[in-house]
Amino acid sequence: MTNDLLKDIYGNLYEQQLTKETEYKNGASARLQALYEFRKKEGAASSLSLGQKLLNRQFETVRGNITLLVDKLTAPKAGQKASYTYIVRDLVDIYSEDRNKLIDMLTFIPFSALLNSAIRSVSDFNHITISALSNAVGKEIQEEAVADAFLKDLDEATAGRMIDSVKKRKDRHYKTHFMKHAMQQENFQGYSWDTTSRAALGAKLIELTIEGSGYFELKHGVGAKGDAIAEIHATQWLIEAWQDNEARAIMRAYRTCPTIIPPAPWTTVFEGGYYGDLRGRQPLLRAEALKGQGSINIYNREYLAKISQLDLKEVREAVNRCQETPWKINKEVLEVVKEIIARGGDFAGIARQTPIPLLPELMGEYTEEDLKNHKKALAQRYIEDHKRTTKALRALSHLKIAEEFSEYSQIYFPYNMDFRGRVYPIPAFSPQGDDINKGLLLFANPPECTSMVDIEWLMVHGANLAGIDKVSFEERKQWVREHEEQILKSAADPLGFTWWANLDDCSIQFLGFCFEWTKWKAWEAAKGTPEGFKTGIAVAFDGTCSGLQHFSAILRDPVGGGAVNLVPDTKPNDIYRVVAEKVTEVLHIDAKKGTLDEQKETQEGESYLKLGTKSLAQQWLMYGVNRKVTKRCVMTFAYGSKEYGFKQQILKDVIKKAKDDKKGDMFIKGDQAAGYLAKLIWTIIQEVVVKAVQGMAWLQKMARLVCKEGSVVTWFTPMGLPIQQAYMESDTEVFRLRFGGGFRRLYTAKPSGNIDKHSQVNGIAPNFIHSLDAAHLQLTIIEAAKKGIQHFAMIHDSYGSPVAQAQQMYETVRETFLRMYTENNVLENFARDMEPFIDPETELPAIPKRGKLDLEVILESPYMFA
Repeated sequence: MTNDLLKDIYGNLYEQQLTKETEYKNGASARLQALYEFRKKEGAASSLSLGQKLLNRQFETVRGNITLLVDKLTAPKAGQKASYTYIVRDLVDIYSEDRNKLIDMLTFIPFSALLNSAIRSVSDFNHITISALSNAVGKEIQEEAVADAFLKDLDEATAGRMIDSVKKRKDRHYKTHFMKHAMQQENFQGYSWDTTSRAALGAKLIELTIEGSGYFELKHGVGAKGDAIAEIHATQWLIEAWQDNEARAIMRAYRTCPTIIPPAPWTTVFEGGYYGDLRGRQPLLRAEALKGQGSINIYNREYLAKISQLDLKEVREAVNRCQETPWKINKEVLEVVKEIIARGGDFAGIARQTPIPLLPELMGEYTEEDLKNHKKALAQRYIEDHKRTTKALRALSHLKIAEEFSEYSQIYFPYNMDFRGRVYPIPAFSPQGDDINKGLLLFANPPECTSMVDIEWLMVHGANLAGIDKVSFEERKQWVREHEEQILKSAADPLGFTWWANLDDCSIQFLGFCFEWTKWKAWEAAKGTPEGFKTGIAVAFDGTCSGLQHFSAILRDPVGGGAVNLVPDTKPNDIYRVVAEKVTEVLHIDAKKGTLDEQKETQEGESYLKLGTKSLAQQWLMYGVNRKVTKRCVMTFAYGSKEYGFKQQILKDVIKKAKDDKKGDMFIKGDQAAGYLAKLIWTIIQEVVVKAVQGMAWLQKMARLVCKEGSVVTWFTPMGLPIQQAYMESDTEVFRLRFGGGFRRLYTAKPSGNIDKHSQVNGIAPNFIHSLDAAHLQLTIIEAAKKGIQHFAMIHDSYGSPVAQAQQMYETVRETFLRMYTENNVLENFARDMEPFIDPETELPAIPKRGKLDLEVILESPYMFA
């Protein structure tokens, strides 16, 4: 549409929309400019993306110069040696097993120091002397090298703990202090280098970097005492290159926002969403992630060219329906959230707004163990406060946006898709956000209710938000009836009667329900009928472990299908609980008849305690294995997670959290406990969902055959959207410093043009299933729209609609699921799509046989999406 036509349709709102896009775009530019100024002033230009690119540009050249120096100084016979030769030989000894790491360090430290100093001096005209920078470079090299030498002498487990401890410390001072203390405790002597020789090495490295990069030059200056000094300056080329690229980055910066008129409909892959300064910033398909981290990705280019030529009308329609959904800010919830934050937060899932108080210092006499525990508690407090800060800032940001858009009767959210077809809102504040985001939003102009069926769905939704979602619909409705007094009190005085805030992790959304339920009761008292009642609450129907639902339907698995509610039952089946119960049965057996603890030896000959299954089972029985323990493992199983992945999840989500909360003392060997439980869960899941295991294995076999022929895995969804796994190798080298400026990284991308076969194979199961749940969502939106539904709150496997149309959505989501899997044999279609990329002489693996599940039963399954 032309600007004039848009003005005619939306009037002044169109001009306001353009103004908002400009404000958000300019705000992002201003924030990025402030970041650049801060980093330059702090001498941290190399940590910016532009700094990284400049280092990468000449890194190999400088590295080559430094490699020649090291080779020369360590050659058996090379004539007269420089004063720092012995230092270089010590370094070669320290890094004898990883010479590349040594060369990287000797390149990165002087190169980044030069760049940081030179760029800072462009602004403040305070040029650092070659003498001062040489000393700083030499000192940093010594600190890094000695730390690596110390870690090299430790066993792998201890070294790992040391590295984790360094990561947790906030800045260089604390990192170096911690490491020095650790060395003292271990009586590590380190390396004694005289400062003159150390500075001379720094000076030589700086000289080679200046020669190799072309970024810097030495100029004569006058010192404080009037003496001649040599200063580091940026070359004119570097100054202009930095300024031009900084200006370009600032100009390109943008931040997205909701819109106050319906977003521009997607008409092509590149046209849609916004109207003004944010237009064209995001395409319909988020294919950027597939560019291969700097690789030459011809497949991605071909894919984008192909997709631009396809008729994706129905796919675009589904996305457009989502973004045409009118929303408004829930002002009642907004006022409560504002007050909670004004009072300091730390309530109803809203983060504390002020720092967590520091622990008091140890007083009086205390032991070494007391000091160790105190330091550990301090470190944990820092981690907790960092998380708190992140959550608090996000809450404040979203609150600010909600306040800004609360003046409008209708707001909208532009949407697009990831490469699998999954639909996402483009702004960060959105209906797919956290509890605060969702609680602050209501459908605008919702349809009127027509019967008590609509009110009953409102009741079910309220119970779901309160965490009462593992029981029958009737029990959920009964819960609302039994707690109606508390619900009404919560709405009347939410900050005085706080029962609502302690029910589950959807407190803010549940408060929104309390407000709407109060309105319904007032309407009922006045009218005596639900007819005409309006509420903007979005009733959501969520799948049960969606990935396994899809695999069970594809392969007609009656056992797996029953576990994930494809089969009708009187109450919802909970596969996470089923797995937890089966695991607990094995734990009881192992606790009585399991293996005993043993003393074992590592390959290095060191003794350690290997816990037997008897001890490990007893530990887990003491802790208790419930659905929360097994949930993430089961959920990620359908997306390719295996036993090792389970172990890492259990370590992080269960054992570490339990220990942090002082509830995990029974886990004396956390790694072993996690590995033991991971193996049990892995074994039991495969017994419950046998067909899903077969399906994943078949997909991976097909992916291997495609990769063998030098192609990437590409298929079409039932909606006709081509999906391509354009994972490519990029030969990216990563160099890390332990202290300087935190864990700095340098990415040296070397495009290989080769397919990343490992990622192709490992990614196929999750990507294939995600493409199918995306297709199901798209199909459901289109069919629901035909039935008159115009409001959509969709999140992958969660289908939200207005209360007045919840019954229609309940039926539609089942009808489209059945239709998709009866009209399409998706594995046969996948094999057909793969066949052109596989050697015709190769025998294709047989598609797994289907079971006897009659998919028609899902139409009668009440808890399939509930």
